[in-house]
Amino acid sequence: MKKILLSIVGILCLSAIGYVTFNKQEIPTEENNAIVTVKNSHREFAKNSPFSEVSKLSKKERKAQGLPPNKYLEREWELTMNPQLGRPTPENLYDIKKLLNESHAQARVSGDASDNNWVERGPNNVGGRTRAVMFDPNDVTNETVFAGGVSGGLWKNINISNGSSVWTQVVISENLNISCIVADPNNSMIFYLGTGESYTRGDGNGNGIWKSTDGGASWAKVFGGISGATTFQAASVITVNTPAGIAADYPCYPSTAFGSEITSVMTADFILADDGTAPNDDGCTAFVNSGAMAGKIALIRRGSCTFVSKVLAAQDAGAIGAIVMNNVAGTPVAMGGTDALITIPSVMISMSDGDTLVAQLGGGVNGALNPATGDYTGNLVPGAQHINDLVIRDNGGASEVYAAVGANYYAGAYIGGDSYGLYKSVNAGGAWTKLTLPLTANGKEYTPNDIAIAADNKVWIGTTNTTTTSEGGGKVLASTNAAGTTFEDKYTITNGNRVQIVASATNAGTLYVLAAVQTLNAGGTAYEAPYLGMVKTINSFTSTTNMALPSDSDGGIAADDFTRGQSFYDLVIAVDPTDDQNLYVGGIDLFKSTSAGASWSQFSHWYGGFSQQEVHADQHAIVFAPGASNKMIFGNDGGVYYSSNSGTTTSSRNSGYNTSQFYSIGVAPTSSGGDNFAGGLQDNGTQAFNNASVGMNSSVETQGGDGAATDYDQDTGNYYISNYVYNDNINQRNLNGSSIRNVNSESGSKGDFINQQDLDSNLNILYTNYTDGTTYQIRRYKIPNFGSVNKTILTDALLQSGGAPTAFKVSPFTTGSTKLYIGTYFGDLLRVDGADGNSQTWTSIGTDNFIGSISDVEFGATEADIFVTMHNYGVESVWYTSNADEADPANIVWQAKEGNLPDMPVKCILQNPLNTEEVVVGTELGVWYTNDFSSASPTWRSAFYGMSNVKVTDLDMRDDYAVYASTYGRGVFSGVFTATPLSINDEAIADNSVVIYPTISNGNVFVKSTVDYKDTKVMVYDLNGKLTNETSLQLYSNGETKLDLTSLSSGMYFVNLSSGKLNKTIKIIKK
Repeated sequence: MKKILLSIVGILCLSAIGYVTFNKQEIPTEENNAIVTVKNSHREFAKNSPFSEVSKLSKKERKAQGLPPNKYLEREWELTMNPQLGRPTPENLYDIKKLLNESHAQARVSGDASDNNWVERGPNNVGGRTRAVMFDPNDVTNETVFAGGVSGGLWKNINISNGSSVWTQVVISENLNISCIVADPNNSMIFYLGTGESYTRGDGNGNGIWKSTDGGASWAKVFGGISGATTFQAASVITVNTPAGIAADYPCYPSTAFGSEITSVMTADFILADDGTAPNDDGCTAFVNSGAMAGKIALIRRGSCTFVSKVLAAQDAGAIGAIVMNNVAGTPVAMGGTDALITIPSVMISMSDGDTLVAQLGGGVNGALNPATGDYTGNLVPGAQHINDLVIRDNGGASEVYAAVGANYYAGAYIGGDSYGLYKSVNAGGAWTKLTLPLTANGKEYTPNDIAIAADNKVWIGTTNTTTTSEGGGKVLASTNAAGTTFEDKYTITNGNRVQIVASATNAGTLYVLAAVQTLNAGGTAYEAPYLGMVKTINSFTSTTNMALPSDSDGGIAADDFTRGQSFYDLVIAVDPTDDQNLYVGGIDLFKSTSAGASWSQFSHWYGGFSQQEVHADQHAIVFAPGASNKMIFGNDGGVYYSSNSGTTTSSRNSGYNTSQFYSIGVAPTSSGGDNFAGGLQDNGTQAFNNASVGMNSSVETQGGDGAATDYDQDTGNYYISNYVYNDNINQRNLNGSSIRNVNSESGSKGDFINQQDLDSNLNILYTNYTDGTTYQIRRYKIPNFGSVNKTILTDALLQSGGAPTAFKVSPFTTGSTKLYIGTYFGDLLRVDGADGNSQTWTSIGTDNFIGSISDVEFGATEADIFVTMHNYGVESVWYTSNADEADPANIVWQAKEGNLPDMPVKCILQNPLNTEEVVVGTELGVWYTNDFSSASPTWRSAFYGMSNVKVTDLDMRDDYAVYASTYGRGVFSGVFTATPLSINDEAIADNSVVIYPTISNGNVFVKSTVDYKDTKVMVYDLNGKLTNETSLQLYSNGETKLDLTSLSSGMYFVNLSSGKLNKTIKIIKK
């Protein structure tokens, strides 16, 4: 699948070139102009990012404004944006997943195959965010539990009461982001699961509803998913009145970040901006036609300066409004930026519509800016993708499935903005009907958030604010007919947003409501108390009683808000199905009431403080076992917890539940004396694996909060560097995790939230991104064996031009000084010679054809071999040069190595040192590899057996060629590079007819076959790819043959069997 890099009308698209090599002197003029246009577009979009202001807010300030704690995702939005569109296009991933499922293109690399998986390393004691948990109704002992990770797929535990029990992953065709799961009360073998987390922006996008008819063993999608192409939706239009030939309405994108709202029709002549400096119509300096502009609507071409500067220039020239015309093909985009001086309204229209207007200006054009009439302006990704809740009602023996479908906003797109609502199926998911709910006071549709079935079979709905209208939350709706298809408005929570509702299992009129409340202060700038609402009714809301709010014993959590400002995120309530007096709620921590909410007792704390048992923070799910309500499952940001005594004793059940979200991975060299690696996680700190054994391992949290980059000393292997966020808490640690020294501690926000860094192990110097606003800089930390850390700021005009650092790489080939390579936000690759000294030499060694933000810089066999990857959608994302050491950077030749790689962000890259044709990349959809990297257009294949299509955030290679991959949702995996290609030949078969056993032995192993394979060649390789044993065997149908490997040293080996179309590699361990 080829990407369109540039769609400049009349200019050759670079993506049409199969094999692209560039140096700075060779770029044709027309192509160079096209590149400059797109690079300028990228800079403009970056400057006007919708997150440019909110990213500066502290956690406290974000909570006060009701913003999700998503600084990492917001930065990902900026880094992965398509430079032409100004937004990421994650909807691409749906098509890629579909293609993979249909083509079965998966193959193996670095020890990866259907018969030779990536090794899952863990952590097996740290879970990830979990919203979906369910006791298996087919297990009368209540020992079997299903759980779904928000970004980690579906899992099963068959002995949940045992603290040592281990989860196993349920195999589904893709790594689903699971939000809810339910069993059919009339057929316990039928399960449904919902996907997609609508409470966070883009962190867990969904793919509809899936169904199992065999107790969870296999699954198929029955509803939802992306239903069509992404389209632009405009709530506003501009109207052209004259001339008649172009009189029409034209869609536009009004600015909401600056200027005034259009509240009434504004009619005037349209006048083209003229600032007297070519190009004259981009409004980047003061207008020279202010006399003609007074009282008119300015037409301004989008260009190199900010939107606010254009609109302010129009206002200063006397314009009453501004129309910015896009300068790239496609739809209009959101205009970011802030300037309190701007008071006039402004909108953007497409380039083609702008061209239409400009062409008629000679005869005069009159038109109007109009108030919005639609619900939203932006890109629509259609289809029911985010499932907030699923319930099944037993209606006289007939199973009726209800689905609360939400929507989400991310990456400039309204995901499912056309499909939210309450859906129902009466034929086991074969068909779904959207039910009609009451409308809001403004005539808008409600978004259902939570569904409850009362004891009298009435269906109750709690709503949440609708993404496209920003209203509709705080309502309780109830069905009014036996069919459960018509509804009425029953109750309103003042200023309510997200509503959680539970119903008594025994008393028809008894229900309990927990709601997020958003009460704006007098200035309308932040939310104030009350933050939560809790009510109960015993007569179906004829009357209600306010319940007391639990008060957390943690003084850092306000007494009137046990969610600590995160009620949009961590909010759950449950009622004991056998006793209405027993209520449970969760926010940061867990609470229980034995008086139906009159009073509460706390029974957990997020780090085990205040004499409470430790249960991970941020509660999302509470479930009771069928027929035994004392047995409970809790889902939170730390995975799954279990209690057999109504919460009194609640303990972790995360062994094998590998759903943690890693940002990074670092690996110690073999000289460290074992298999040692560590990484930073979302909300689970820095987790270190010390002397890890083969397979899954537990980890130790050596630093709390969010964990960022991790770097091991590659010289001696006796320490590693961990970080919190930004540059706020950098530590040098022994391998056991104990702190040697604090390298840096501050409370600022220098650099990125999950910050970039690299360690010069030879000189013990750490380099980090220390960007402060638009001051792009690096901080150098010289870490001595004794004494204080020396801290120095490094910067240069080249860095100021290239943008903030987004990737670092210290050359391992230059050891007497630091040769530092820096990838930047705007696609520059810089080399800093002597970065360790008082005087540095900065050189730009990239190519102008790098479009986007650099995600990784890695070396091949020499310092001349450099690989570069890009974060972005819509760009050439893999680049390579073999002559980076040229004295004149203009002579460096860069080759585009995109090949057939689909359009998705590439996060990291490694070359196999033992087989340089083999290169692997980590992407939004797992690991991909090529075995023909030197080809003009490499063929890339997915290689995620055992890892699935989860986002890979980092790759690292140990000095013995072991490869480690960190994932955002499935923990850490490892494999190994070998000298022989591990990809499956198109003519070969991944055959289960041959097995080797035992795979862990003293060297006496057996080969069993169900097919005759005569003259089978047996080749045994060690981890370094060295051939250690070679022989041949005669394999006969239903026979077994002894293979003597007792002469091998202890360790891990790969046994390759080949005969005709048989080509199978099996991993063994010699004790």
